[in-house]
Amino acid sequence: MRIWKKRITGFLIAMCAFCITAGVGTTQNVQAATKATYTIKKIQEKKTYKSSSATYSYELPQLKGNSTAVKRINQSLKSSYNNDLSLKKTLFKEFNDYKKNGTLNKRSMRLYVSTKCTCDYNKDGYIRFAYRFAWHGCGSYDANKTTVIYRLKDGKRVSSIPASATDKKALNLVKGTWYTPDGDKVVFSGKKVNYYFSDSENEPYWIFDIDEIIKTSYGYYFKIELSHNCYFGYRLNLKDTRSMTRIGNGNPYSSAGYVKSSSLSRTK
Repeated sequence: MRIWKKRITGFLIAMCAFCITAGVGTTQNVQAATKATYTIKKIQEKKTYKSSSATYSYELPQLKGNSTAVKRINQSLKSSYNNDLSLKKTLFKEFNDYKKNGTLNKRSMRLYVSTKCTCDYNKDGYIRFAYRFAWHGCGSYDANKTTVIYRLKDGKRVSSIPASATDKKALNLVKGTWYTPDGDKVVFSGKKVNYYFSDSENEPYWIFDIDEIIKTSYGYYFKIELSHNCYFGYRLNLKDTRSMTRIGNGNPYSSAGYVKSSSLSRTK
């Protein structure tokens, strides 16, 4: 298990390192690069023996286009994939060892290394890919997530997405202090949401980041990631900017996930 944890740590470090170092040199701005067109290629290799199997899978995103910025981003993404191939080598070696020592003759095993990729932000000149990594081997399991963000005009990897003019307008409407029906205090400061159980607390009990601000037909939706691929959000209706409804599970138009006790008001 230690070997796998070291591999996972190496994967995350290398992901950041490759994104920072890849494509150093001159770049050209992409005209009107407010969003990108991309594909995600599914790569899979599997080995079987009797009723056991070992599967390596990786989802590789690539942007479409021939600009210097696009090439720079694609090279960075490919470099991360090339580094990940060491995990495939380790996986299949482990599987082969189990085959040689007779373990797979005594029991069935399903080993895998999986890296899934989704694009969860693609607008205002930035694109963000979220990688979800999971492995299973010899009774052990682990999973984690990392994200990479690129600026489309030059292909540079950045640590965060700056607030757009629309975002700033929405954030200005909700900045400051709000309260739940039970009197818990929630403070919006930029893209940070600080949650306190009472006015007397000096340190927030929870701190959330606003993942995305979505302009809607009713106003704005503030999408917040609670955990891996698990979201909640606040709906601000411009007809009543002194209250917000917690609803949607990350979807600005969904009625699912309504929590009355976590909805907010400017008055206590």
